[in-house]
Amino acid sequence: MGELVPQNRRTSAAGGSGQVTCPGEKYSISRAICRTRQHNQYPKCLLCPHRSEDAAGRTAIDPKVTTSIFRSTGVLGRVPEEINEYVVRKIGLAAAQFLRAENPAGSRLVVACDLRENSRGFTRIFCEGANRGGIDTTNIGTVPPDLVAFALGTDGCTGGAFIGGRNYADNVNGVRLWRGNAALVGFGVGLEKIALIARRLRTGHSRLPGEMKGVDLLGDYVSYVLKFAPNLAPLKVVVDAGCGSAGRVLDAASAELPLRIIPGHFDEDGHNEFLGRNFPSAALVSSVKSRVREAGADLGAAFDFDGQRIAFFDERGELLRHDAAAGLIGAEVAARAPGAAVAYDLRASAALRERIAEHEGQPLPGPATPLAFTQHFRRSDAAYGADLTGLHYFKGFFRSPSALVALLLFCSYVSREKQGVSELAADMDRYSQSGEIAISLPSGEAAQEVLEKLREEFLDAERDMIDGLSVRQPDWWFNLRQRGSTADLRLNVEGRTARDQRRGRQTVERLVSSITSSMEQ
Repeated sequence: MGELVPQNRRTSAAGGSGQVTCPGEKYSISRAICRTRQHNQYPKCLLCPHRSEDAAGRTAIDPKVTTSIFRSTGVLGRVPEEINEYVVRKIGLAAAQFLRAENPAGSRLVVACDLRENSRGFTRIFCEGANRGGIDTTNIGTVPPDLVAFALGTDGCTGGAFIGGRNYADNVNGVRLWRGNAALVGFGVGLEKIALIARRLRTGHSRLPGEMKGVDLLGDYVSYVLKFAPNLAPLKVVVDAGCGSAGRVLDAASAELPLRIIPGHFDEDGHNEFLGRNFPSAALVSSVKSRVREAGADLGAAFDFDGQRIAFFDERGELLRHDAAAGLIGAEVAARAPGAAVAYDLRASAALRERIAEHEGQPLPGPATPLAFTQHFRRSDAAYGADLTGLHYFKGFFRSPSALVALLLFCSYVSREKQGVSELAADMDRYSQSGEIAISLPSGEAAQEVLEKLREEFLDAERDMIDGLSVRQPDWWFNLRQRGSTADLRLNVEGRTARDQRRGRQTVERLVSSITSSMEQ
């Protein structure tokens, strides 16, 4: 995202003194007032690239708001040491000031939360902070983040926020933020500026505070999402809500669907065995597997605690890899819109790329990191996108992820093909994968140098640098990328056979070792 700049800069007719406009304001101020605002640490000065270095240096830092809570895709920290009412209120105020500066005409922020015991209270506090920042807030309750995207896409809000700790332990909580176009506000694309405002010791507020109200959007949301399954045939489906908010959405949708849903863990519980573990956890997988087998279901699905990620199971109760599930959903998308672009995490199996192409879709590999993949999907104007964590993005759903839309399209494909899920997904396992291999090097600079040397090593091979280095050989292929700017590299290798995969892995690891050794000499 480019730097925020004053909306206009002009010279006054009287006296010839320059005038500027603060970010988010419609009226001009004199240079003298501008200097006074900077001296008094006016919040919007932090968003203005024309502030003086002296003013920037005088900004006192609030020790209660730590830098560590501002992550790549949102705010996240331990409760109450890092995330508490004081911090959440300041983030709400900062978010309002930032979003108003970007969109001066904006006047409303939509807010939702997960089922953690403290999330409802944090939501109220966040809204109070945003109201102090001069913006109205609409609390849509305890619902999946999908409904924030729905509200942004249909109601013209200035931005959105979700209060929740994802699938982390129940003593973790945080805030995710979106612009009015449903683009995630991540670090490097706006969140760092919100952090600057929130970490100020002296916090200003709007002279015209906003108001908070509550709205129930669940019925309208379900009506919209059901349009993605116009010709869905009857299926028996085990669905596990993971004790999260997906249960209430599924309850509302099931009455309108030809699916016989066999529910699991629809009971809402902020303290449950699935939190604090990678999704889907072993306990969740075991639960769905046994239910699918007992019920003789056509397939199974499990939602994470947020209700935003989804995992799929075949008719035997076996968990599908996320890229295998994406292959079936991608085929359904391509069948509805031949030639449509499908974005996917470049670590996915080559079988996914081939499945998309076979169904007349256009495969588009994307970066592995969550924020970068989200941006790639939106920039590419793809019809569908899938990462390897269980997020499924849809252009038709405001270019945002939706687990419920993914479930409907997956079921549509299965019911249309009239085959078992295991048979439909069988060819997605035809290649041998190494899994992700961690390689530690002495420094971040060493990691960068290894990647540069490897690019030279594979000059004659088919390759790309979408995220690190991806190289395709006739019988095996790999991706090697740096983890941020750290000394850690991540390697993924796939081969036509297990033997090819091992050969590729050994080749890359040997080259990395050789390059590292030469650097130490």
